Amino acid sequence: MAVLVLAAQAAAAGRAAARPYAAAPGGGRRRVPASTARSWRSRFAARAGVLREQLAGLLPRVSQEEAARPLAAGSAEGGCLAVLEAVTRGLRGRPRMAGLAPHEAAAHLSGAMWLAPAVPSLRFNTTVLPAVAVLPS
Repeated sequence: MAVLVLAAQAAAAGRAAARPYAAAPGGGRRRVPASTARSWRSRFAARAGVLREQLAGLLPRVSQEEAARPLAAGSAEGGCLAVLEAVTRGLRGRPRMAGLAPHEAAAHLSGAMWLAPAVPSLRFNTTVLPAVAVLPS
């Protein structure tokens, strides 16, 4: 989520996105590899408009208060993250969801496909092979 937030802020400001640090196993921090951050940003940028529409459609069901608030953003990515934050705030008002983080809401709502690679299209063999029909005697 830090990669996406930094990218949205950078896009709104017209500059290059910074690479964030991520939690390392066993504690500490490590820098997110540039290729990974670039891959996440490009996938998110390609999907931001669709994700924003889907989240905006969910927003009135989650919270009428959040749906009534105007959401400002400087880019498509920023708009998507703003709607995600609004949905998350609406969900936090429900029982047992007080500590819900935006990245957890995004993962749950998207079936963990928020930043997943695109599924390749399957190719089926549509050739009909000649077959001999056997009639019962």
